[in-house]
Amino acid sequence: MSTTDQAAEQELPLPEDPKVPKPKPEIAIRVSDVSKKFEIRADSSTGLRSALTGFHRAKPKDFWAVKGVSVDVERGSMLGIIGRNGSGKSTLLRTMCGIYSPTEGQVEVRGRITALLELGAGFVPQLTGRENVYMNGAVMGIPRDRVDDIIADVARLADIGEFFDNPVDTYSSGMKARLGFAVSVHLDPDILLADEIISVGDVSFSKNGINHMTKMRHRGVTIVLVAHGLGLMQRLCDQILWLHQGEAQMVGEPREVIREYRDFMTMGDEVLVTDEDVVDNNPITHLDISSDDGIAAGYTGTPLNVHAAYDLVEPIEDAHFAIRFRAQETNVFLGSAAVEANQRLEGRGTIDIRIPILAIPPGQYAIELEITDGAGSDARSVASRRSRVPIHPLEEVQLNDFIELGGDWRIN
Repeated sequence: MSTTDQAAEQELPLPEDPKVPKPKPEIAIRVSDVSKKFEIRADSSTGLRSALTGFHRAKPKDFWAVKGVSVDVERGSMLGIIGRNGSGKSTLLRTMCGIYSPTEGQVEVRGRITALLELGAGFVPQLTGRENVYMNGAVMGIPRDRVDDIIADVARLADIGEFFDNPVDTYSSGMKARLGFAVSVHLDPDILLADEIISVGDVSFSKNGINHMTKMRHRGVTIVLVAHGLGLMQRLCDQILWLHQGEAQMVGEPREVIREYRDFMTMGDEVLVTDEDVVDNNPITHLDISSDDGIAAGYTGTPLNVHAAYDLVEPIEDAHFAIRFRAQETNVFLGSAAVEANQRLEGRGTIDIRIPILAIPPGQYAIELEITDGAGSDARSVASRRSRVPIHPLEEVQLNDFIELGGDWRIN
């Protein structure tokens, strides 16, 4: 064997010994059987009123916002927390970062935390954006020369232009959010806790935030993210925790957890309603939209994904589906796509529509899905549901008053 062959053989990795246990992953956050209780008072009467009148209000009631939740977050991984509003997501996040002390159980955190809970809440209004960056760095124990190194990156990510050197009390809420995010993610945290950060500000800000969090994760930062964008959570996270009424329903692989969550919210006893025109017992139980990057919005000239679910009490003999876009607060009709089910439709199911090119100009719209029995003048409307959809600019598209949307439909 030549010297070169010997060297190459020496460089080959040794096979793993199955008898030798693999090292356990390092845990950055451990939540062990954590519960958090709040007292809910029936009114805001003072003790003085009770003392003067001798009338005592009802005792406060206990409200358990989080009940017996356990989860481990490995260092360098991303945990997503999902659930409907009021499920305990934000309470659990605040318990993780120490704002709340758990009523029961224990939270162990290993590393320096940056929490994005209320962006811009820690700013001094009289100071400029630049001065607030240095102040926040000092509070976090970051040396001034280190802040000097990152100040240009903070200004670039915040993207507020000349306002960076203006007092913060002249900022809009969106500008404060931009600066708050830019400051927080550049202060070298070991752990980042973010509550709905991707839904704050405009689409450009959301995209920049997502890209920066992805880079942080590649650097080994542990991230816990609360968000409603299921497509984005599935793409970004290593594991998903699903909370409902304060309790953990499921924790595990993102695709599996999100599938179970969607089934529960669209076909279970409790329906997630996000539509602007809520109708009792509507056979169309759910309607949402997303772009390919997972954000709940559309971009002119790019694909749009529509997901809906139905639960029919009575079958439809000749089912037809139509989807329409209308400019909000007007009667302007902008486009439609339709499909015949060509079958008797009954029970529960889902509808997925992918519009290949969204040929609609930027603006605020309502998207409407309708199911009819029959077609033409004999059609009987069985159900319809409408939901808001913002469309953002991406490409210049020449448009007419009536647009054929096209699209691929899949009915399950």
